[in-house]
Amino acid sequence: MTWGHIASVKSMGTIILGIGNILLKDEGIGCHIVRALQEIPLPNVKVIDGGTFPDVFPEDADKLVVVDAAKGGGIPGEVYRFHLDDIALEQKPFLSLHDISLVDNLLLMRLLHNIGETIIIGVEPKEIGWGLELSSELQEKIPQIVETILAELSDSVSSKGEVKC
Repeated sequence: MTWGHIASVKSMGTIILGIGNILLKDEGIGCHIVRALQEIPLPNVKVIDGGTFPDVFPEDADKLVVVDAAKGGGIPGEVYRFHLDDIALEQKPFLSLHDISLVDNLLLMRLLHNIGETIIIGVEPKEIGWGLELSSELQEKIPQIVETILAELSDSVSSKGEVKC
């Protein structure tokens, strides 16, 4: 049985958060992807360049999609998708808020805001070193990464409109 959209449920929208350091070549992939996404009209989606300080998070969201460089041992430009809850947390003390990791930041955001599903899109870097340009391998993968994120948004839209029993 399929139920139509329930009008009383208010959607908070989706936030795409690109993070990274654009001064370190492929480390800045999240920021480069955000720039590409800002050229596409995305209703009910807020696209944020979080730079190297992603803990400035202004609002609630039904879904949070984080885009960042991720060393997973694959080939440069390989795209990884995982949930925040899938990441093994290493318990280590930190001395100040400047020592907080991305995972800790995202968990803190979840405590401070009403955030639904959190998806991390990681991209295998080739070069992390001084420079403003992405490696050619990552530059060529930008359209594929954007398509991956758009598919993630489509999954959100298709699952919100119906309740299946």
